[in-house]
Amino acid sequence: SNDTTTGGRIWTEYIQQYTGINLYDYAVSGAVCDTYFSPSTRNGVKQNQVPLFLEDNAYVGNGSLVDSANETIYAIWIGTNDLGPAAFFTDNRLNLTILDYISCVYEQLDVLYGVGARNFVLLNIAPLDYTPMYALPENGGVIDSHYWLNEDQYSTNVTLVSEKMREYVALVNSIYNFQSPYEVLISDRYPESSFTIYDVHALLSDIWHNPSEYLNGTVPLNVTSSIAQCGSPCDNSSVRDSYMWYDTLHPSEQTDRIIAQEFVNIVSGNGTWSKTWTSAST
Repeated sequence: SNDTTTGGRIWTEYIQQYTGINLYDYAVSGAVCDTYFSPSTRNGVKQNQVPLFLEDNAYVGNGSLVDSANETIYAIWIGTNDLGPAAFFTDNRLNLTILDYISCVYEQLDVLYGVGARNFVLLNIAPLDYTPMYALPENGGVIDSHYWLNEDQYSTNVTLVSEKMREYVALVNSIYNFQSPYEVLISDRYPESSFTIYDVHALLSDIWHNPSEYLNGTVPLNVTSSIAQCGSPCDNSSVRDSYMWYDTLHPSEQTDRIIAQEFVNIVSGNGTWSKTWTSAST
């Protein structure tokens, strides 16, 4: 299918394939944590995804969710669109700061905790400054991409845009690294819980720097362009597996396979790209 962010199967589908678990995916492409963050019409984790889960979770009977507290993992990966155009990057809400986005993320985890969630995985922000949409010119950065058609009205300086996004990503991920253990170990915000940060940023950065260890397509490995930019020559899946990016913003299906496999490794206790904190009251 070309209707997904990878042009094929996405990472959650591969997790289900690799493990056979019951998996419930509430993610929506283009979503933000809080719809207030963007004046455009966006799906929100706060307004849409979490409420939809709560509705499903309240249902009892055939077809109800299988989500016992000790066996269920709640994963959240949100921020690419919050930090992007028509949101924080272009200062569309002048009364807000990045901290409002961070607060929104933990507030959604509060809601999930309130209905019994105890095992959390927070996927941090990917290295967006490596995507063609935000990359430096020498790394394949483009202007006026599919997801930001009027970028030239904001700035034609590709380097400036790339550096600003790099700083945003570094800031958010640093806050995650400090706030998560604080909330679990010190403030006891989530008693009797475990909290893992899946360092997708580090994993994807490693793919970008060492593509031969991850990509396995039949054409020269490519981490600076995308399958969408390649066009018809990339219709063959064996060619597509040479690419890190599907389009100017999203990982390719091959990259999503890698993300999925590492997720499975993490929850199995064999992960490389993660940190876990467990509440002292467990």
